[in-house]
Amino acid sequence: MVSAVSSQAATLNPLAYTALDGDDRSKQPASNATPDDSDRGPATQVSLSQDALDRLMAAFKQGPGAAQQGLDTWSQASEDRFQGQKQAMDRRVELAKINSQLTLLDLQDARQDTNKAGIGRLQKSYDKMLNSPISPEVTLNAADAAKALQMLKDAGRTLPPLGPNVTYGFVKDGIQYNFRGDGTVTTRKEGIAASVEDQQKSLAATRSMMDFISSDIRDNSDARANLIAQRDALMGQ
Repeated sequence: MVSAVSSQAATLNPLAYTALDGDDRSKQPASNATPDDSDRGPATQVSLSQDALDRLMAAFKQGPGAAQQGLDTWSQASEDRFQGQKQAMDRRVELAKINSQLTLLDLQDARQDTNKAGIGRLQKSYDKMLNSPISPEVTLNAADAAKALQMLKDAGRTLPPLGPNVTYGFVKDGIQYNFRGDGTVTTRKEGIAASVEDQQKSLAATRSMMDFISSDIRDNSDARANLIAQRDALMGQ
């Protein structure tokens, strides 16, 4: 009877060996295994602490009932350890998601600051266009057109090739110079309509741009507070 118990204990001994069929590597024993009389040949190591092993061995010596109870206890401990590791991993994953969402909110807030500044500039242009009297465009003579072209060069700019319906604009000292594809050069006051039709088109385009930018502006304070509360709760677990 004693020898049978010893045989069972040797079978469960994590420092002994369990045969693996078809694995050539199993011909070499584990580096920290110590062969004994119960050695059954090539093996792989079972992970179990020495303290748990001692308790399991003691349970087997007390009989089949105690042995089964010992196995159940060890199995439950292994399951609890696995669940603890899984929960820790799940928390890390959730924390990574929350931090990513907070970073996205940071980027959105930074973009919204830029958007708000852009809307401010557009509003000033809109008000100037709306409230300034119409100032018709002036076509320059050849001499003044040459001066305008030299002014463009002095500013470090080069006039690109222009098609028949293409206009290149250049602003200096509040005057906008328009170089057209047909070779003519015209001037107008910067930001002031040259005609009623021009004023209406400019106002409509500016208003449309402001509406588009405004649609991208939102208050992220509630979303940020919610994410921070979730993060604090996870870190407190």
